Amino acid sequence: KALFRKAQAEFGLKNFDETMRIVKKVVEVDPQNKEARALYKDAQAEQKKVDQEAKGLFAKMCGGLGKGPIPEPGKAAAPMDEDFDEKEDDAEPPATATDLPAEDAFDVFPES
Repeated sequence: KALFRKAQAEFGLKNFDETMRIVKKVVEVDPQNKEARALYKDAQAEQKKVDQEAKGLFAKMCGGLGKGPIPEPGKAAAPMDEDFDEKEDDAEPPATATDLPAEDAFDVFPES
């Protein structure tokens, strides 16, 4: 009876594969349990609906694969960011403690 209740809980959580797995155990213990058999059929039907929805989703996602241009071997693909500003390459990075002369590198609070 506890297994059947667990299967009902899994069904409520839409874990249909787990529901069917648990219901199989229930039916092994009590082959005459009509409620368990009905729950198994319901879980199968719901899982089939979920599978159909997923199939449509993945078909749509994968539909665009292979339709783009294929770059020639050895050549890099075009850069993804077209807004790249080349002026940034010429700018110097900010100074760090290692760029300062040795006597100033550790002088965090210079004397006035």
